[in-house]
Amino acid sequence: MPFNLDNFYEANRRILIWLILIGLLWLLRDFFGLIFITFVLAFIAMPLVRLGRNKLKLPYRLSLTLVYVFFLVVLGSFFHYVTPSVIGEASRFMNNFSEVQSKLIELKRDVDSKYPGAERSLHGYMRSILDEDTQKAIDKELNLFQEKINLSISISNAENPELDNDSSITEAMQEKLKKYYDKEAELLVESLMTKQMNKVREELPRLINHLYQATGTMLLALLFSFLILFDSVRLGDLMKSLHDSRLRDFYQETAQPVVRFAYVVGRAIQAQAMIACVNTFLTLIGLMILGIPSVALLSLIVFVCSFIPVLGVFISTTPMVLVALNTGGLTLAIAIVVMITIIHIIEAYGLNPLIYGKHFKLNPVLVLIILLIAYHSFGLWGMILGVPVTYYFIHDVFGVPLWDERRLEPNTID
Repeated sequence: MPFNLDNFYEANRRILIWLILIGLLWLLRDFFGLIFITFVLAFIAMPLVRLGRNKLKLPYRLSLTLVYVFFLVVLGSFFHYVTPSVIGEASRFMNNFSEVQSKLIELKRDVDSKYPGAERSLHGYMRSILDEDTQKAIDKELNLFQEKINLSISISNAENPELDNDSSITEAMQEKLKKYYDKEAELLVESLMTKQMNKVREELPRLINHLYQATGTMLLALLFSFLILFDSVRLGDLMKSLHDSRLRDFYQETAQPVVRFAYVVGRAIQAQAMIACVNTFLTLIGLMILGIPSVALLSLIVFVCSFIPVLGVFISTTPMVLVALNTGGLTLAIAIVVMITIIHIIEAYGLNPLIYGKHFKLNPVLVLIILLIAYHSFGLWGMILGVPVTYYFIHDVFGVPLWDERRLEPNTID
């Protein structure tokens, strides 16, 4: 039987159409960020526009314009107040670098006084982080320092636990050993701090570049979403006209699923907004308990960054840690990190499954499993779209009943 293209197309139409759609999406993968933010802004703007029309009796386009002016004011205010604050705290941290280093050494000495046996283990751990060249440079300086204080005993022998109570190690010798170990701790802490600061300086241009790209993407998304909503009626009519064009099959096959999927993603945005509010409230309480200044500004940063999965945690944590270091030193900074860790454990294992489960009527345990697998498989986009995509395939594609629908079904025994 000869091959017939029309028969092949009719027999495999659905598969071919969806393969073409997936191929188009793959070609546009570099624009996913712009497309997604455009959709998010449009989804957030629509209820506000309806509010202006229904409550204030404003014309549609006037209400839409006011909403986007509000968006621009919020975005501009965020960059106007947040950027100088972060830069100022970073500058203060750089100016107080030696003071922070001294506080680290004092903290290390305090730990050594309480737990004497942990000193050598701590030094060994710090050495393991450093590269071989740095360790050699430290050893060279320590040898010079050993000669300077006339420390005649071998350090390897002094570290032998059998000699801890040896009478041959006099009190003067023990005092010299203490100076030696303090000098070693000073060199190790200085090397570690310098190494980390060099990493920050290396990553800073890349971070600034990402911030410029993110700002440009946000402004483009604001423009595109505004134009789409401004002319939504004609764009809707244009899309419907595809029903009578040569793309009729493509339109009939994909239009309804795409609209349904967009609705599911919109529900995910609503869920993330609720999580951001709770996350910001918990952070606000923690900052007030710890006595951190600039609480309102830091809470605003947390709220905005809560919409950025994974990366948002690090972005929002940086200014809080800098403020804590400049205000109360290393101890307060560690307390901030512990507080944020606890809050995000609550978010990851409590809020996300509960709120996503309520919005999508999925079992919270299933939501948690989806988030873990999606993050490890697809990274950032997995965290953003993992739950809505899974929900769409489970419920709309495979027709599996929702979690609460199954719970409401009466138990029957055949």
